[in-house]
Amino acid sequence: MDKFIALFLALLFCVTTVFQAQAEEQAPVFVMQEGGPATIPAVHLEFLEGADEAATFEFLEKAEWTPKLVEDQSLVDGYWVRLRVQNMLLTDEVGIKHNFNKEKKIFAQHSNGFNEYPYWAESEGSWIDEGRINANYLVTMPQGEITTIYNFFRSRPFDRYYSKVDGLDRITIGEWADIRFLDFFRLATNIGVASISTAFGLYYLFMFVVGRGSYLWLSASLFQISFHCCTHLALSSVIKPPSWLSNDEMDLASISLLFVFLLQFFRKSLDLRKNFPTPDKVFLAGLAFYSTMVVVNVGSSFTYPSAPYLDLVAHPPDRTGPGIVKLSYLVPPFLLLLLSSAILSLILWRRGSNYAKFLMVSFGLPFLAVPITAVTYLVFGFSWQAWMVISAAVGLLMLAMFITFGFAVAQQLADIKNLALTQQISLTKAYQRFVPPQLLQNLGRASILDVKLGDQVDVEMSILFSDIRSFTTISESMSPGENFAFVNAYLSRMGPIIRARKGYIDKFMGDGVMALFPISAADAVRAAVEMQKELHCYNEEQDLTGAPRINVGIGINTGRMMLGTLGEADRMEGSVISDAVNLASRLEGLTKRYASKVIISEQTYRHLDKGKFDCRLIDSVVVKGKDRPVRIFEVIDGEPPEVARLKRATLEKFNEAVSLYKGQKFAEARDLFKAILSESEHDNVAKLYVERCETLLEGGWNPETWDGVERLETK
Repeated sequence: MDKFIALFLALLFCVTTVFQAQAEEQAPVFVMQEGGPATIPAVHLEFLEGADEAATFEFLEKAEWTPKLVEDQSLVDGYWVRLRVQNMLLTDEVGIKHNFNKEKKIFAQHSNGFNEYPYWAESEGSWIDEGRINANYLVTMPQGEITTIYNFFRSRPFDRYYSKVDGLDRITIGEWADIRFLDFFRLATNIGVASISTAFGLYYLFMFVVGRGSYLWLSASLFQISFHCCTHLALSSVIKPPSWLSNDEMDLASISLLFVFLLQFFRKSLDLRKNFPTPDKVFLAGLAFYSTMVVVNVGSSFTYPSAPYLDLVAHPPDRTGPGIVKLSYLVPPFLLLLLSSAILSLILWRRGSNYAKFLMVSFGLPFLAVPITAVTYLVFGFSWQAWMVISAAVGLLMLAMFITFGFAVAQQLADIKNLALTQQISLTKAYQRFVPPQLLQNLGRASILDVKLGDQVDVEMSILFSDIRSFTTISESMSPGENFAFVNAYLSRMGPIIRARKGYIDKFMGDGVMALFPISAADAVRAAVEMQKELHCYNEEQDLTGAPRINVGIGINTGRMMLGTLGEADRMEGSVISDAVNLASRLEGLTKRYASKVIISEQTYRHLDKGKFDCRLIDSVVVKGKDRPVRIFEVIDGEPPEVARLKRATLEKFNEAVSLYKGQKFAEARDLFKAILSESEHDNVAKLYVERCETLLEGGWNPETWDGVERLETK
């Protein structure tokens, strides 16, 4: 019997020895060499689940370890890692660094016995202690010996940027001086970014108070960067902000808010609304998206930590991070808009903008991080040296970007001031004309001697703009003297008509005229009709002499404006300033588009007595530089006699066709416009609507967004 017992014990010893050998093969010793911190490959790690920080060293020695972590939930509940390290360094002071865990405890077994290192929790105690910086521990490992490390980790609530494998289990080991330097470097980088961002934010805020411009959004972006450093990056471990402010959901809200401020700065600095209206709509959509993300993530932060951060069985770790819309989907659209900003600034620079070159450099600087990162990885690989170089480079690029942003805004303000000064000089030179007597009457002055610089009154008037069509082509066949004679002959016929209708010419603009009618809108419309009739007689005379015929477009608007004197003490002139004047000019330009002789605004149309003139509504437009649509009318009386007769005959059909068009009944509208053309073949407005209807019928339209308003991008 004793022989059987001895044989059994011998077999048991052999089996135990085999299993121990296999275990040692599964977790080979990691040899720590000189050359800086290194990440320990997973093959050197063993795992123990189901034990917390209260486990004793004796329990850990006898426990059964596995070569990999089995349960996802262990990341939240806590687990132990065992590894054997042979210290081949020139020091026994070794640092152990672990990826972003929130709780930690260490046992170290060596020839001198074992050392127990105190339990650490992120939410408790100081961020630094003797032999510890946050979760980075100083562990004594005798030189040349193999030390067994028992390392406890817990991440509760779970950081969803990481995973079970090659994520939170990544352990970096090296000389304590190097590990400590890396953490201090990371902290110093954060402090530097936060400090510089705050300083420049205050500076740009002061610049905004003094000079306005785009400094406000630049300042807000810098303050947001500083805030993010304090609440979500390395600096937060020192400051320890409340969890509702520093949780993962608020991290996304903070990043989204930064994108909101930066995109608004991009829009304002590039003046997208004026320079690039279509891209501006894309940027506005980006602003709406990121603003929504701010609201959504702030709202979800109130329930943090929710199930995805605590229950990894139902919500396995997937590296995608927190939030409904993940960070991987938030960043690319912003980078595309940043790249678009660089391209648009280049276009502005080529157009002659001085400040755009600074913007282009600023927008392009962040993209230098790509080649720098690539070169760094080629040189250092995936190592702590690479991380340091990349972190420093990105920080410097960000700092350089915001500095050059400041230069761009400063140059932009200088350009605006220079432009204003240039325009004022040009304006003063242009106001070297006689003052019409009507101006004196409107200003309440009996004599030109009584007029003073700065005299002004708020009045309601009708403004008439007229212009000769294709004047450049006509003038090319004339000598300079003939050109002057031609223009003066034309103006000598138009001026008396304007004065006869109680108006006066405010400006001669080459072949164009700007006239004001202070009494009645009907005076302006009557003058326009008579100018067209006089032009018909003038063209008949031109036919007899073989001279070229001319066509004139006239636009009229009615509204309030400031009328007064501009200039300087020794040289001044009367003028009017208002949006109503600009609109009248745009209406004159629209006569080309609609091939009409006289176009008036709805405001002018409402001032006319019913039946005094034959008019028809031809469109609703948003002219360049405006936001609101304006209904425009064609004055039929201003057309040639035969054309006017046919337009009057088809007026009811035309009004019905326009109504069908506005009602999105394009096929019926097209057919009716074609019927009008069969009766009045020179009705150019009807031709235009036929083309619009066919385009819409062929290409389709969105019934919900189509409003029948023509938006014009040119003057």
